[in-house]
Amino acid sequence: MWLKYLIIPIVLYVIWLTVRPRYEFQIRTSAGGTQVTGRIAKHQQHEIVGYFRDIHLSAESVTISGWRDDQKRLKLRFRGRLSPGERQMIRNYLLTVL
Repeated sequence: MWLKYLIIPIVLYVIWLTVRPRYEFQIRTSAGGTQVTGRIAKHQQHEIVGYFRDIHLSAESVTISGWRDDQKRLKLRFRGRLSPGERQMIRNYLLTVL
């Protein structure tokens, strides 16, 4: 009886692992600074950290996840309260750097 309560979450977790998006990199910025993780060269990481240090975003905490699709186009997912203009500004910058 109790076994189904253990198996169902495990099965759901495995399904989630197989269908979740695979991000190549993540940029997390908050009051404490900016952290870049994933497949981005070190010199590009330093440029990105410097860029986010110099701009002033309306949101305190932002996470940007990115990957390249099959046609090598950069796809970004934003988390945080950014205006459409801020998102476009960040997207344009990342397109020039990456």
